[in-house]
Amino acid sequence: MSGFTIAKVEIEETAATIAADREFLGPAVESIKSTRSLIEREIRQDRFFLTTLEPYEPRPSSSQVIKRMCAASAAAGVGPMATVAGVIAQGAMEAMVSKGCTHGWVDNGGDIAIILEEPATLEVFCEPESKDAFALEIEPTNEIIGVCTSSGTLGHSLSFGNADVALAIARDAVLADALATAIGNVVVDKESLGTCFDRFKNVDGFRAGLAMIEGGVSMHGRLPRLVEVEHNAERLTTHSKMSSARFTGSSCLGSEVRT
Repeated sequence: MSGFTIAKVEIEETAATIAADREFLGPAVESIKSTRSLIEREIRQDRFFLTTLEPYEPRPSSSQVIKRMCAASAAAGVGPMATVAGVIAQGAMEAMVSKGCTHGWVDNGGDIAIILEEPATLEVFCEPESKDAFALEIEPTNEIIGVCTSSGTLGHSLSFGNADVALAIARDAVLADALATAIGNVVVDKESLGTCFDRFKNVDGFRAGLAMIEGGVSMHGRLPRLVEVEHNAERLTTHSKMSSARFTGSSCLGSEVRT
């Protein structure tokens, strides 16, 4: 992986960490700009797309990006803007893969699209004052997968639940983002952990999930192995305008690639 680079970029409200060989960074950035432009255009044409918290039927003239957001949000039962971070990450990762990238990731504030030739660790950040954390050991993949998080206690995402962490792994980051939001919405107390995955178990493309609240944990599907790690704040993908610990991404991908 000669020339492997980890770059943090900010484009308007989007703050992303892009990790790949240097030659692939340009296509990722251009994809982020293009995806944002398509979403902004949809909002200008129909403000309801921005505000609805329910599945949204795209217009025939809507772009493929918008139709993709709508399909994923309908599967999870949330509004299309619940997928905005995931669709930006997914598009950027697909742009890199189209140019030959086989190892890298795009972390859009805790919503991650990733493809790996070698294992990597993904820290799940949920305690702002703690030096310790846990991580998922992500094994090599032969395709892009999505690992996305939501939280009712951290970050700036809208959630109707109280989960410290709601994490979803899916076939892509668009669906994973929608599912993480939906799971987080139903985790309101420790008792709800017992049923928080029930309505999503049959969603095509949903591979695994994890939810945490008040020290309680619930897991679903084939979740990667969990390991303890030392929290590294430098790896968090956060926007420069959101410096408070309460407004940090709820997961981050470790930069160390283990062979």
